[in-house]
Amino acid sequence: MQTFDFGLSWNGNIEECFISCLKDACKKRHFSFVWISDDNIKHIIKGLENGQTHIRVLLDTEATYNKANDLYARLCYAVKDAGGSVINDPDRTKSSIDKSIMHYELVDAGINTPYSVVVRNWEPDSFKLTEEERQKLGTPFIIKPALGYGQLGVVRDARGSIKEIAGARSFDRGDNFLLQEKIVPLTLRGKRAWFRVFNVFDTIIPCWWDDQQNLYEHVFYEEFNRYRLYPLAKIVSRIADLTRMVWFSTEIAIDKKYGKVRFVAVDYVNDQCDMSAKSETSSGVPDAVVEYHAARIVEAAGEMMSEQGVNKRYTIWLKDASIYLRGLGSSPDLLRQVA
Repeated sequence: MQTFDFGLSWNGNIEECFISCLKDACKKRHFSFVWISDDNIKHIIKGLENGQTHIRVLLDTEATYNKANDLYARLCYAVKDAGGSVINDPDRTKSSIDKSIMHYELVDAGINTPYSVVVRNWEPDSFKLTEEERQKLGTPFIIKPALGYGQLGVVRDARGSIKEIAGARSFDRGDNFLLQEKIVPLTLRGKRAWFRVFNVFDTIIPCWWDDQQNLYEHVFYEEFNRYRLYPLAKIVSRIADLTRMVWFSTEIAIDKKYGKVRFVAVDYVNDQCDMSAKSETSSGVPDAVVEYHAARIVEAAGEMMSEQGVNKRYTIWLKDASIYLRGLGSSPDLLRQVA
C-alpha cells in the first residue's frame, strides 16, 4: 500500500505561495506530500477505493458537493471511507456551505444577519416579493445563490424585477437563492468596517476586507481594541461551534442602520478559503496570513495523525499580537467526524 501523510486537492500545475508553504511545512515534519489535480485524481481515487492507496489527511480546496459526479467530492469521501481525515469533513461541509440552511441556523443562534428572503428552487420564475418584504429588504438589495461561489450568480444592486431574480436563478436552476438586505458599513478612520475573518482550527484571524476593491489588511492589536472588535471572534467561534467546520472564513460588517452599532454576518460560511497571496495578486491575502494558515494546517494534520485531537482554546492572531479572550469556547475537533 502506498501511504501519504498529507494530500492536497488543488487543480492546476502552478505552485503558488500557499502550496509552497504547505510543502515546506510538511518537509519540516517529514510528512510525505501528494498534490492531487485533474492529472492524477482518477488514479488516486482508484487506489483509495481498491485499498492500494491511503491518505492520512487531505486538505480539500476543490470539491463541489452539489455538482453531479464531481471527482473532487468523490475523492473526499474516498479518503474518509478509507479511514483518513478531510479538512473540511465532507458531511459537515455539505450543509454548512448552504446559505439557505445557515441563514436560519445563525438567526436561531442569535447572530445578526441581513434581512433575507429565501426562495426555493421549485418556486416559479413569476416569484414576487410582498410589499412587507420589499420594505424590509430596501432598495437596492442583493441576490445570491445558496450554494454559489466566486460571486457567480450574484446581483449586487437588485431592484426587485422578475428579470433580475430569474437571471440569478439561471446560474443554477437546481439551487435555492437568497434576496438579502444590502449592508452599508460604517467608516472607521477612512476604512470601511467590513472584515473577512478566518477560522483555522484553534485560531481566528481577523482582516479588514474592502468589499468594493477586494483589498485585505491584517488587523492590528491597537485597532482590535480601539474599535472593540471582540464580536468578530465571538461570531466566528459560534459559527465553528454550529457547523463543526475547522477551516473557513466569513464576512462580517459593522453598521448602524437601526440606530445601534451591530456586527452583521454577511456571507455566513466560505469553505475552501482563497489563499492567493498579496505578493501574487493585489487582491490577495497578506503573505504572513497565508504562511500562518499553511503552518497551522500542517501542524493540525500532525495532531490528527497522532490522534491527539485539536480541541483547544481559541487564539486571536493579529498582525502584531496573539491574544486569548475568555468565552470563545473550544475549537471543533476534526477527529470526531460525523458518520
